Amino acid sequence: MTNPLIQNLLSNISADPAAAPEAVFAKLSRLLAAPAPANSCILPGTVGEVIQQIAKELGLYCQPLGSTGNLVLEIGESTAPLDLVVTAHMDRPCFRVRNLAESTLYPLCAIRVPGAGYTASAIALRYIDGGVTVTARGKLRFEAGGSDYRIRFRAESGEVHNGDTVMMHRASQLRDGRVIGTGLDNAIGVLLGLLSARMLKEYCDVTEGGRRILFAFTDQEEGPPIGLFGQGASRLAHSIEQPRLGFINIDAHNLDEAAGHTLGVGASHGFVSGDGRGSVVPLDYQALAESLAAQVNRARSGTVRMNYSYVSRSDDMLLSAWARCVGLTGVIVANAHTTEETAALDDIVAAAHWIPAFVLAALNG
Repeated sequence: MTNPLIQNLLSNISADPAAAPEAVFAKLSRLLAAPAPANSCILPGTVGEVIQQIAKELGLYCQPLGSTGNLVLEIGESTAPLDLVVTAHMDRPCFRVRNLAESTLYPLCAIRVPGAGYTASAIALRYIDGGVTVTARGKLRFEAGGSDYRIRFRAESGEVHNGDTVMMHRASQLRDGRVIGTGLDNAIGVLLGLLSARMLKEYCDVTEGGRRILFAFTDQEEGPPIGLFGQGASRLAHSIEQPRLGFINIDAHNLDEAAGHTLGVGASHGFVSGDGRGSVVPLDYQALAESLAAQVNRARSGTVRMNYSYVSRSDDMLLSAWARCVGLTGVIVANAHTTEETAALDDIVAAAHWIPAFVLAALNG
């Protein structure tokens, strides 16, 4: 290992109880259990509360960013200019009840389902008495209709009203080293943002030289079917100063078996999103990541794999119009936007090592 700062950081992360596999799965399960309705993730009773609780347990302070619907936490010198923004989205694909009599819904986001006739367990949400409440549990049904889907929700318990928000939901499982559930996109990214902030705060003096990093957990990444991704990220960009270096986006990455991007290969680090429809990482930061990956993998085998294929379209699409994207990172997730989303727990632990190392290298590059 040629960089003693990175070596020291990796050693401390490996010894940190918060990065142990069982601790990672426990925190991830808490995030997955919480409702994450579009444009409502910081309301009481939602995933925003859980994020703030976990942040506090990790020695961090996470708070809402004005009226943007996002959460942020900072590390480093509070009065210094902003160096870097690290983003991950909180929300998940959601639907609204269109016609109660027919049990039909319309999507609040672009959706991907495995095909005609897909059925998934789901919950209905409503804002009641100052908080978001689960009002019904049942099944979502996607039925093919030309180029579109007819979406229905059948309650098996509780009550459904017109205007309720419905989202896929099931308890997370850990089976043979694989995490299975719904909401891994992007509860994993949120958790990795929290863990990265902890590791950098605890084991790196990022205040040296007046450094400041903002970690942002954005809402409404899952945009409407005919719109752009990243509405919460757009509000973020209009609310903070432009970072000196740029931003890093943490999100689920697409499975690509032909390119070798499968479960169990470590963290996934990419350079172009959406076949060129989103971010393009500058060549110097690509070279930095490639060089750093070789160093990190020598110190900790199988930590990260460079991803030169389709990564994903995410918050980066609008953030990249505001600041340069210096990294697209995360883990491979199979079966996105289903109740069978799957990721390797070891990949998540690996990413908890890789992302702080990349942030540190970017700050010192």
